[in-house]
Amino acid sequence: MTYLENIYQSFESKITLFLNAGNWRWRVVMVSIGLMLLSFFNNITPLEDFKFYYQEVIEKKDEFFLYRITKERAADLTGHHVYEEPASNNRVFRLTLPVIVKVLRIRHVSIFIYGLQLLLGVLFYFMLTKFLFDLLKDKIAVFMASIALACIYFGTSFFIENCGYGDFYAFFFLFLGMYFRNPFIIFASIFAATWCDERAAVASGLVFLWWWVSPTLKNDKKLSFIPSWQMIATALGVVAYGALRLYLMKYAGMKATYKEGEFTQMILDSWPSYGFKFVWVIEGFWLLMFTAFLVLYSSKDYLKLLAVAGGTLVMVFLGMTTYDSTRSASYVFPMFFLGFMVVRTKLTDRQLRILLAIVALLCFLHPLATKTRGVGYFLM
Repeated sequence: MTYLENIYQSFESKITLFLNAGNWRWRVVMVSIGLMLLSFFNNITPLEDFKFYYQEVIEKKDEFFLYRITKERAADLTGHHVYEEPASNNRVFRLTLPVIVKVLRIRHVSIFIYGLQLLLGVLFYFMLTKFLFDLLKDKIAVFMASIALACIYFGTSFFIENCGYGDFYAFFFLFLGMYFRNPFIIFASIFAATWCDERAAVASGLVFLWWWVSPTLKNDKKLSFIPSWQMIATALGVVAYGALRLYLMKYAGMKATYKEGEFTQMILDSWPSYGFKFVWVIEGFWLLMFTAFLVLYSSKDYLKLLAVAGGTLVMVFLGMTTYDSTRSASYVFPMFFLGFMVVRTKLTDRQLRILLAIVALLCFLHPLATKTRGVGYFLM
């Protein structure tokens, strides 16, 4: 064996021993959270907002940034408000959190929403371990995949997003739409996600792809054009959102804040640095996805390749239509789980573990590209 093989064999043996316990899923959760916190070593800028959060919420007893907007929206759900801050203006139809605040009569919104986010984040990591084990059938592969997911914005958002954007809640509801098979739960999850952020309505298309493609990967079958109840529930969740939104615009006077030509201008502004825009969003997961693309191509499964590659590339590209491209393109995460399933079909346990270990290492080392203030640029 080579020197690197000896190192990896020793590392894998220690991981095997560590996971040889009844509570192995909680061990994966704790390690993932720990490495997620350590991953900020090369970009500590996002942590600065915790100082501002403390000053506003603890010292001044006020609401911090967009939590203030959530509180105002809860007091007047269907009103149309105009704010000086652009990030506040586009929250007209992001009503999931305001509804929760209103129904539960929450007074300290910043504390409640962020505190609940932290608790749900731990639950999310725990659910993720079960979901991944169902896909990968290997504890060490789950360990590596969990660390990788924890070190990109999708996995860090429950902790680092303390400004009230609500990204984690949108991710969480979309994930629930994949985690559960019950069509009613899927419908409710997708519906809730779309009212967290309009981008979730677009990402629901990827959840639809998940329910279309994943059963065929599990059973090694060709794609069928007969929709399942899960696919129908996903589609109905988006349709219900669109119908209610049109109703509110027509009869409640609520207005969209989209400016004509805005998306085109953002693409033109982003295109000169498109390499950064594409890579920094999912970091090491490009290795997983390109491997999945190659597996489908070599298997001549071109329709699945079109679905998986198309969904991935389109979602990342759409991230370039917004200022906060990392937050937007992170909605591509449903494709990762299809990527896991694809590579699982062809790789041995050892090959899968090595691939995911490299993905996890790349994600850990790559600076998180959100709230990154530097000279002459600002990444989100």
